[in-house]
Amino acid sequence: MRFVDTTTPTRVVIASENPVRRYDEDHQCVVNEVLLMDGVEFRNGRDQLPIVDSHDDSTVRNIIGSIQRIKIDPANGELYGTPAFASDHDAQVVATRLNEGHITDFSITAQPIESVYIPQGHSYTTDRGKVIQGPAIIHKRWQPHNASICATGADEYSTVRRSYTDLKRAKTMDEALIGQLTAMGLPEGMVEPNQVLAWVVGKLAADAGMAPAESESPEPVENAEAAPEEAAPIAPPVDDPPIENMAMGDEEKAKVMNQQITAKIKRALADDQTRRTEIQAACTLAKVDRAFADDLCDKSVSVSEARKRIIERMANQPLGSSVGTGARITETSEEKLHSAMRDGLITRSCRSAGIRKPAFQDGKAAPGSEDFSTMRLSRMAEMCVEKMGIDVRRMAPKDIALVAMGHPAAMNRFRIQREAYHTTGSFSNLLLDATNKTLLAGYEEAPYTWDTWARNAGTTSDFKSINRIRFSEMATPEMVPENSAYPESKMSDGGESYSIHKFGSMFTITWETVINDDLDAISRIPAMQGAACRRLQNQQVYSVLTTNAAMRDTGLLFNTTAQTTAGGHANLAAVSGAPSVTTLNAAFVSMMTKKGLRADVILNIQPTFLIVPAALGATALQLVGSLADPSAGGSNAGNSNTTNIYGPNGARPLQVIIDPQLDASSTTAWYLVASNSQVDTVEVTFLEGEQSPVLESEWDFDKDVYKYKVRQTFGTSPIDFRGVFKNNG
Repeated sequence: MRFVDTTTPTRVVIASENPVRRYDEDHQCVVNEVLLMDGVEFRNGRDQLPIVDSHDDSTVRNIIGSIQRIKIDPANGELYGTPAFASDHDAQVVATRLNEGHITDFSITAQPIESVYIPQGHSYTTDRGKVIQGPAIIHKRWQPHNASICATGADEYSTVRRSYTDLKRAKTMDEALIGQLTAMGLPEGMVEPNQVLAWVVGKLAADAGMAPAESESPEPVENAEAAPEEAAPIAPPVDDPPIENMAMGDEEKAKVMNQQITAKIKRALADDQTRRTEIQAACTLAKVDRAFADDLCDKSVSVSEARKRIIERMANQPLGSSVGTGARITETSEEKLHSAMRDGLITRSCRSAGIRKPAFQDGKAAPGSEDFSTMRLSRMAEMCVEKMGIDVRRMAPKDIALVAMGHPAAMNRFRIQREAYHTTGSFSNLLLDATNKTLLAGYEEAPYTWDTWARNAGTTSDFKSINRIRFSEMATPEMVPENSAYPESKMSDGGESYSIHKFGSMFTITWETVINDDLDAISRIPAMQGAACRRLQNQQVYSVLTTNAAMRDTGLLFNTTAQTTAGGHANLAAVSGAPSVTTLNAAFVSMMTKKGLRADVILNIQPTFLIVPAALGATALQLVGSLADPSAGGSNAGNSNTTNIYGPNGARPLQVIIDPQLDASSTTAWYLVASNSQVDTVEVTFLEGEQSPVLESEWDFDKDVYKYKVRQTFGTSPIDFRGVFKNNG
C-alpha cells in the first residue's frame, strides 16, 4: 500500500528560545535550559536535519524523513523548517498521523558548544529581551543533530503550526486548583492547561513506575501494557469532541479547551483522593502504622497493590506482636530478590573464574540464590527492567540491555525515571556487587609473601609524609656510689619518612556483554585485576630490598661501610656466596653485633627469615631441611653426621621465603630478615578505608560501556637497616 503525502504542514518549529525545565546532574538542581537561536551552527553548513522517531537515532531505520530549508524566525526566536517524509510505509503512517492532528510535537537533539550557567537569584536577558531566571543553562553556541517527532516534546512551542494550535494559551485556570497543585509540587510558572494535565497524570503514575493511563482516570492499572511510543500520552475522553472541528472562534475554542482540561484534572485528583482514603482505611484495619500508609499513598501505589504490601508486612511481623508497635527493620521482598540475584551471580562468576571460596555479604549465599546461579545475564537484566514497571515484551534485547545498564538515551526513550533506576535492586548494582566480590576474591587468593616478614603498619588518613621515629636505647644502668646522685640516661632519636601513593587501572563491561552472556567480563577479568593488585603490593615491598635506595642517614639500605661512619650500615656481605652454613654464620654475626643509636648498646638481633629468589629455592630448602650440614657430607669419613645448626634440630632455625619477584633483579642475591617484633625492618601503610582494592563504576556515554576503576592506595619503606642483611650470592 502506498501513502501519498499531500497535506503535510508547510512549517514546523523544531526549537525555540522557550526555557525547558530539566534536572542538571552537575549542579544537582532543576534548571531552565535555553537554546539561543542565533547560536545555531549546522554541520557542514547544511540547512537540513533528519527526522527520527522519538529521539532514537541508534539506527538509520528510525529516520523517517527530513526537515528542509531550516531558517530562524528572528521575531519569535524559533528554528523552523518544512517537513518531508520518506515514501516507505512506516514513514507515511507517521506523516498521516501528523496531518490528521494526532501528532503535534517536535523536539531537537543538539550538542552544546558554548554554554553559561546562571545561578539562583540571577537572570539572563536574551537579545530578544526575554528574561531567563536562574538557575539556568544558556547554550550560546550549539549544533543540531536531528529533529525528533514525538508524542510530547520538552519545548511546548516546538510544534506543528496549524490554526487550532495557534489558539491563545488560556491561563485563567481556577486559582484554587492551581494552589492545590502547587502544594503537590507543580513547577512554578506552569499554567498552560495541557502541560498541567500532563504533569498531574505523570505525577500520579511516576512513583509507581507506570506510564500515564489512556483512560480519564489516572489510577495505575495493574498488568496494563505500555502504550505505543507514537500514541499521545493523554487521550481525550470519548465525550469530548475535537475542538478544531467546532464552529466557533479561537477565543471560544480556548475557553472550551480550558474547561475540558480543568474537568479532567479535577477528576484525576478526586480519583487519587479516593485511592488514598481506601489505602488509609485498609492500613487502619490491619493496625499498620500511619507512616507506612502515608508512604503507600505518596508513592501512588494502587489500592490492590497496597493491600498486597499490607499483607506482606503483617506476614513478616513476629507472631504475637502488633504491626504498628515498636521499631523493627525488615528486608523487603525487593531486597530479598536482589540479595538472591546478587549471590547467584557471585556464585556463577567465581565458578567461572576458578575461585574456590566466594565471599558472600553475610558469610553464606542468600536464600534462593541457587535459582540464579545458572541464569543468563540477559534474563537477569530483563527481570531488573520489569521491576522498574516496564513492559519488556515490546523491547528488543539490545534495548533491555541498554535500559538495564542505565543508558541515558534509552532511559529517556522509554520514559523511565532516573529514580527508578538508581535503586539497590538495579542491574548495574548487581554487576558492581558481583564484579567487586570477584575482584576481592581474586585479590585474596593471589599468592604473595611480603606479609610474612614485612610489617603491616595499618592505615593513614591522608597523603602527607608518614614519620616513623625510633628512639635510642636506654643506657646500661651504672653503679651508684653511696650518697651519690643517679646518673641521667639521655636518649636520642632517628627514623624514616615516606608517603602513600595511588595505583589503579580500568576495565569495561559493554551492553553486548549482557546480550552475549559473556561472563568473563565480570568473572575472570576482575579476578585478574584483583590478582594484579596483590602482585603490585608484592612488587613494591620487594623493590625496597632490590632497589637499595638511600635512607635518611644518606647511606644506602645495604652497604659495607662500618657502622661507626656516617651512613654506614655494615649489612652487605663483603664476600659473596650462596646460602651455606659458612655464609649464614657471617650474616648472623653481622646482625647479632649490630649497635643501636647508642654506640655502647649491642642489640643481639636474631634473624628469622631467609628470603631467596626462585633460583635459590631448592638450595635454601635443602639447607634448612637437612639434619646434617650438607656441605660436610659426601664420602669424607665422619663428616656426614656433622650437625646442621640451621636444620630442623639446629640452634638457629630459619624460615625460608621464596619469591620470584627477586629473580627479576638477581637470581643469586639473598637476604636475612629479623622478625619485626624484635626490630623494625620494612613496613607497608594503606590509605584509611582502602586496605584492599576499591572498585568504582560509571556509565561512559561516548562508548556505551560501564567503566570500572580499580584503585589501591598504599606506601612502603625501609624503617631500620639493622634488621636486614644482604648477600649478593
